[in-house]
Order: sequence, then structure tokens, then C-alpha cells
Amino acid sequence: MNYNDELTQTNVLHWNYRGFTEFPLNELKGEESEVTDIYLKENLLTRLPSNIGVLEHLESLYVSGNDITELPREISKLRCLKCLDVSGNRLRRIPDEIGEARSLKFLILDENELTELPLRISELRRLRYLSVCDNKLRWLPQRPVYNYHHCEFRFWRNCNLKTLPYSLWYHMFRDQQTRCLNIGCLDAATSQNTNNRNNQCKLKLSQDSNEIEVKIECPPQHNVILESKYYSPPSLYEICRRQFYQMIITAVKKLNPQTYSFYSEHVTENLYNEHNNNNLVDLQENFHSINIDPRDDKYSDENGNKYKSVSVKEAVYRKATKPYYVPADVLREHFDFLPNVLISDLSSGPVSTCENLNCKKAIFDHVYYEFCFGEIILIDKIEDVLLSATFCSKYCADYWKRSKDALPWSLEN
Repeated sequence: MNYNDELTQTNVLHWNYRGFTEFPLNELKGEESEVTDIYLKENLLTRLPSNIGVLEHLESLYVSGNDITELPREISKLRCLKCLDVSGNRLRRIPDEIGEARSLKFLILDENELTELPLRISELRRLRYLSVCDNKLRWLPQRPVYNYHHCEFRFWRNCNLKTLPYSLWYHMFRDQQTRCLNIGCLDAATSQNTNNRNNQCKLKLSQDSNEIEVKIECPPQHNVILESKYYSPPSLYEICRRQFYQMIITAVKKLNPQTYSFYSEHVTENLYNEHNNNNLVDLQENFHSINIDPRDDKYSDENGNKYKSVSVKEAVYRKATKPYYVPADVLREHFDFLPNVLISDLSSGPVSTCENLNCKKAIFDHVYYEFCFGEIILIDKIEDVLLSATFCSKYCADYWKRSKDALPWSLEN
């Protein structure tokens, strides 16, 4: 078949059931920018090409029913992509860069092998439908979607998922009727877990006069997990990340025109004010003096050129070219002098934030856990589901428990 003839008739390519073993990008022969929709369902694909970004006007990509194990980081270059359907594959992870595909409205990840969702998925502000049913999720982020009230989030039949984050329940499911929230998940009665994993939270619950032991999987980023009866201060590295992230978030808010009526001209004031004592200027100079390793391909531009380190004061006045800013943008453009591991942590953001509404500090690896029950309204009944709450300190955990029926638990190492 002449694929160019097919393309001249329409910008939509129907390539379902063709037996393709590789993504037929080379068949377009210079017409890549003309394609808006590609259907490649039920083929034999094992991957998507790393140069998929040449499909610069692609709006819909349907590759369900293939054998794809991972998505390339370059998926972020599909700036016009609105619908991505990769259901029925063998995906084991979603790259953090998915957060940069900012036009996405529909993301369908059903029937894969995902154990977690990337934290940056919450950067997709236009997302209206996220489905991750029939996977192997063990935990959910506090904010899997940016807008709780305008995005439908489905995660049914993840049998290892036993709890909802308190914030997710409070903002998305509390007092809202749903049809099938806990089909195949959130069932304590079937939570016997034979996996020997570190840092599991173990609860003993009473159900129908029987005592049930529930083991809760914690995000692997939470290296230090504590009960509120103990006190242990976070590491200096954790404290620095929390403080630095708050500064980045403040700068992001001032860069986003939909949030503030004044933008970049005030970011310098935020990052370089008298209270900061020019600490960031000193930090930049110190890192330059010890010659931090150059950035890897993850921080290259679309032409493959490495980002060059520039001063924050220079970068902060550059004209914004994005519909909105996120922490990764600010870090990449203004703090290129930092070590890669720190930029990676801050770009992905914290695993959770403190549930104490008067605090809301970022939490990276040092966390206090508490558990309680919350009600879910189904069509014909009301059910209790187990909720997990995270806190930055013993004080915040104790404060939260004053008005909650917290459940006793212990840590299983």
C-alpha cells in the first residue's frame, strides 16, 4: 500500500490490524507534520520510536492491544497531543516527562502492568479523563489529576490497592456519588499480602467480629516512615528540599498569568529578596566553582543541544513560551547549576504534602502516617474505605488526629 496516497486523502491514518511490528513512522516520508490522528490498534508493536516528536501536529494516538512495555521520554514533544490510548499493552512505567504533554485531555492506561503513577501526571491541567484500571497499582499519589472536579479518574480492579490518600478522597470522592469506586480494590478483607516488602504499614481492623490484618504498601520514595508516638527530626537534606521546593512553587505561581496579574518581573524579587540574603546567588556561584557534571539528554532541547547554565537573573526575564509553568520549567531554566539528583527530586515534586491544612509542607522521604475510614456513596449504599494521611511532623499528625478517629497501626520492616 502507498501510505503517502492514503495520507493525501486525510490527515487520519487507520493502521489497525495491519500486523506492524514497528511503528511505521518511516513510511510517512516527509509528511509527518500533516498527520493529526493515528490508529495502530491490535498490531505487534513493542515500542514507540524515540523520534516520535516529528509528529508535531499529532492530536490522537491509539496503540491499544499491542505489546509495548514503556513509553519514550520524547512523548513530551507531542505538544498537540490530546488523546493517548495505550491500553492493553505491557507498560510497566510511565515516564515523568508525560507531564510536559500539556495538551492531553484523555489518557487511557487500562490493562497494563503499572505499579505506580508518575507524580508529574498532575501537571496535565487540561486532562479530563484518566483511566488506569486493571493494572497492578500499589499506591496512589495525593493528586493524580490537577483538577479534582473536572477530570474523571478511574482506577478499578487494582487488587493490591488497599487505601486512598486522604486528600484524594476529601476533594474527589467525599459526598460525591459514584457507581463502582471499589470494584476489585480498596477491599481490606482480601488484603492478605504474601510479598515481603520493606516499609509496609500494618493495621489490625475489626470486621464482622473478626480481626483482619491489613498491610499497606507505601510509596518507595518514603524512606523514613514514622508513627506519631515517636519523634524523629528529618534530615538536613529533607529540610533543604522542603524549603527549596516551597521557593520554587512561589516562583511558579508568579510566572503563571492565570494565577497572578504580574509575572516574571516579580520572580527576581521572590528569589532574591532581603530575607533570602542572596543565598541562591551564593549557591549558584559555589556550584559553578566545583564544576558539576554536564546535563544528560533528559535536559536537552528539542534539537539535542545541551542546556547551558545561565544566571537566575538572566533567565528570569526570558519571555515565557509556555501556557503555564511548573517546577520542572523553573528548575531547568533558572537552576541548571544544581546537581541532577536534586533537580530530579524537585522536578517530580514531593510524594505528598502535609495533611495539616495550616502546614501543607512538601514531604519527600520523611513522613508520619495516620489512617482512618472515610465514607463512599454508591448508588444503593454507603461503604467505608481505608484512608491514609501523611504529615511532615509529629506535631501535625497529632493536630490532625484531634478531630479524627485514627486507627492504630505499626510499621513492618
